[in-house]
Amino acid sequence: MPPSSKRAAPRPASRAPALTALLVLFGALGGGAWWTAESLVMSQSVSEGRTVADMVENVGRWASQYGGIHVRTIGTEAKIPGSFLTRAVYAANGGDAAVLTGSRASQSEHERDAMGRVEAYHWKNPALVQREVADVIAASGSKARYRLTARTVLNTNNAPNAFETEAMDALQAADGARAEYWTVRAGQLLYARAVVAQKSCLSCHASADKAPDFLRTNAQFNGGGGFGYVENKPVGVISVALPLPHTWQALSGSLPVRVWAAFGVAALAALALLATLARRPRRG
Repeated sequence: MPPSSKRAAPRPASRAPALTALLVLFGALGGGAWWTAESLVMSQSVSEGRTVADMVENVGRWASQYGGIHVRTIGTEAKIPGSFLTRAVYAANGGDAAVLTGSRASQSEHERDAMGRVEAYHWKNPALVQREVADVIAASGSKARYRLTARTVLNTNNAPNAFETEAMDALQAADGARAEYWTVRAGQLLYARAVVAQKSCLSCHASADKAPDFLRTNAQFNGGGGFGYVENKPVGVISVALPLPHTWQALSGSLPVRVWAAFGVAALAALALLATLARRPRRG
């Protein structure tokens, strides 16, 4: 009898490649979802920065259409309404004007009454209005902050910081190809938009020799710059700073329960699939 031939038993099929492929697939899907969420958080934060910059520009346009605004106070004991550029004082009526004409240090009762009705109008230009709105926002506890600055300024309190100088350099290098710049530092989105000089700006910022006297003589506005503006040309930036939420915090606070439920079902299905594949008997 011829020797019986034995057929070699087939080697058990390895499940490792399939498991590895599934793990890579699930990892890629999870990573893609996370990076998408990060991109959406950044996009939303940049959109908020743009909204703040829009508000600043619109406040400036509103004040510009009136040539700035005047804040009225009544009486000589009234509180000064913050910073202002010029002040005009008027008697409340013709009778008070007559009483106050030539009034002396030792005032009569009528003179004191007239002084209590004196009206003063404090002029704030559009840039000063924008800055005071920024102060109000900061005092309100809002997380967003903004300021206006340029390479050289009238008021040294408005001098640019490192980010704002960086933003102006980047916008200048783009030569008009872009009008905004942003970056993330220390958990904050720092956003900047170019400020373009309007015709109303030139009355104060065209040149030092043509600037109003109150700018040349007021120490507050002798910061060594702030001139040379040209209509329709970039002159500085609106700088916005707002906190950048962590991706997980943004997701947990914005996604509805049904979305989290869908994620949970998907995760359980993935685990079940992996478990089934791992426990499936090998074919002999």
